[in-house]
Amino acid sequence: MRPGASLVSGMVLAVSVLSVSPAAGAQETVIRGTIEYQLGYGFTEEDVTRNRLAYEIDVERELGFDGKIHVGWDGNVTYRPEGLPSELELDEAYVDLYLDAADLRIGRQVINWGTADGFNPTNVINPPRPLSEALYSLSVDALSGTPVPAVQWAYYLPSGASVTAVGIAKYVPASDAHEMLGAAASEVGAAMGTGPLPVVEPSPVPADGSQLEFALRGEKLVAGHNVYVTYFRGWDDYPAAWLEYESSPVGPVPNKVVAAYRKVQKFGVATAGTLAGAGVWTEISYTVPDRAAALDNPGALASNEAYVEAVVGADYTFSSGVTVSGQVMYYGGGSLLSPYKPPFQDVAPQTYFAGTARYSPRPGHELEGFALVNLGDGGVIAVGRYTYDINQVMSLAIGLSQVFAGAGAEFKQAEAMANMLTIEISASF
Repeated sequence: MRPGASLVSGMVLAVSVLSVSPAAGAQETVIRGTIEYQLGYGFTEEDVTRNRLAYEIDVERELGFDGKIHVGWDGNVTYRPEGLPSELELDEAYVDLYLDAADLRIGRQVINWGTADGFNPTNVINPPRPLSEALYSLSVDALSGTPVPAVQWAYYLPSGASVTAVGIAKYVPASDAHEMLGAAASEVGAAMGTGPLPVVEPSPVPADGSQLEFALRGEKLVAGHNVYVTYFRGWDDYPAAWLEYESSPVGPVPNKVVAAYRKVQKFGVATAGTLAGAGVWTEISYTVPDRAAALDNPGALASNEAYVEAVVGADYTFSSGVTVSGQVMYYGGGSLLSPYKPPFQDVAPQTYFAGTARYSPRPGHELEGFALVNLGDGGVIAVGRYTYDINQVMSLAIGLSQVFAGAGAEFKQAEAMANMLTIEISASF
């Protein structure tokens, strides 16, 4: 287990929740949770690639005035993949205060902005979770992000519009940043015919005030559609990276990968509404990274150039009960699978299509399908899942995912992660 200072703080907060007397609270403390056993067999690895017990616990209580306290933990006991530690970590832990024309949330929180289905260019406050978790569970909730310590203030105008301001007290990098850097170093080493290059990890963001981040969002109903305008100033989820060289008889040769955190600005607009019975949404963001001089030199694995990300999508439920959704996604910053580009090449924007279908043939049975298509090279990640509700608190899910990609296609590198058969048994309380 790896309980840290934040976990201890969460336990202290939980004790305070449980100690609130019934007379002081609007209702008794509510405790909810899930326990889930996950087993995965990888076709590419020809072995069990996932074997773990995962759990979540949430404690919540209404306060005697307008507000509530929420504390959550998640953890797992992992047997496969080997080498990954079992964990118990503080998840969201915050206090809500409801005022006459405003809401205030203080603490560790996930702030979901954007209107698209899982892939949200304007949802920039929380670092993303690995894509592998979403593919495994066939759930966009797995992409919701890692909690950050923040203060969120939402003010509601008499006109129906609203303004939200968020201040983030501590920078939290993406959980797979180290893994992504290692993968980039391995690819460069393989191209050179050597082993992975050593990686010089980025220095921590100093706690001198420069770690603070902030975001703003305005919302208004326009012609029957919700319109959101957003701005973010803070640190990029992944560090910038580049190659450094050493002299050799044949000239300079890359000898290591160096990384450093940098700030970005993100401007965004999102909309959501209905059209002819279908739900429709759009999102677009424009990211301007702070310039890193090292990225202007040969061997840069990231870019100083600004880029655009955009999503357009819709969903529709037929009279038969079948629900389908689809969205086209443009990533001007490069690959969906990695924040880094090959050295000596320009960033190659990618365009994707994501489609889902869900159908419940009878109560307690649900069929789901998902496909992620790279429209440039034709690669596909396809996932199917059947869920059976054993009773009101237990369910069984069986999933199958497969990559269809030719040599050189982007998704070819995801075969080991995505080609698998999965079984989940979960219970909730």
